[in-house]
Amino acid sequence: MTSPVAALLGLRPHRVDDTALRHRLAGRVVVVTGASRGVGRAVAVRCAAAGGHVVLLARGASALAEVADWIVDHGGAATSIPVDLRDLDAATAAGERVVAELGAPALVVSNAGHSIHRDLSAYVGRLHDVTRLAGVNLLGPIALALPLLGAMREARGGQLISVGSVAMSLPGPGWSVYTATKAGYDAWLRSVSPELAADRVAVTSIHLPLTRTTMSAPTYADSRIPSLSAADAASWVCRAVVTRPRVVSPWWGRVGAVLAAALPGAADRVAAATWRRSR
Repeated sequence: MTSPVAALLGLRPHRVDDTALRHRLAGRVVVVTGASRGVGRAVAVRCAAAGGHVVLLARGASALAEVADWIVDHGGAATSIPVDLRDLDAATAAGERVVAELGAPALVVSNAGHSIHRDLSAYVGRLHDVTRLAGVNLLGPIALALPLLGAMREARGGQLISVGSVAMSLPGPGWSVYTATKAGYDAWLRSVSPELAADRVAVTSIHLPLTRTTMSAPTYADSRIPSLSAADAASWVCRAVVTRPRVVSPWWGRVGAVLAAALPGAADRVAAATWRRSR
């Protein structure tokens, strides 16, 4: 049950019309990145249950195979493609393979992400930290998406959902590389969304609050901050498949983004004070 505080903050699973979800996905191709665990796995399982042929992408071949086997054992259809998004040629090839073997997808869920919690001083002289996250969070997703979106435009339909963080539009000391690379992909989507709309391809950006996954565990495992589970986050994604909004974000994230843009100096001072206390 969602606590009153979590409900006030909009941290709750979204209700999903399963009939409408099946209408969107049954018999169609669904591509999910980061599908071996966490939010990606939960999304893939729900999309398969709705009748989609789910294409699972992630780095770990054995973990992907386990998810694919689970889906098939439960009556669904799944194909696994191991790929490291940091390898841009491999990411492009994965997108081309999906189109060549299965056709244009009805849904692409760009969920894969990598995060490090590191102050600026800790990655001076460590540019590889930046390039590593840029590969997973920005360049790789674009390389994968280009052939998929090309096919979707030709088919005149489909949807691309990006799973990001509410932190992308807020000052986040210690999270600069993660938020910058995730925000870069979100900015790319803002620019291509009007072009894609002309071909009936929808774009949805989901800005998740804190979600309990293995990626967040090293920093937030013992935190009492209200949060979503991976299954809760998957409900946000699946509802977006049905309703096709342009952006999904908790109300306080939208308000915070407006205030940070309108009062950047004040936002910096608040973030700096919070960062000093955390240290």
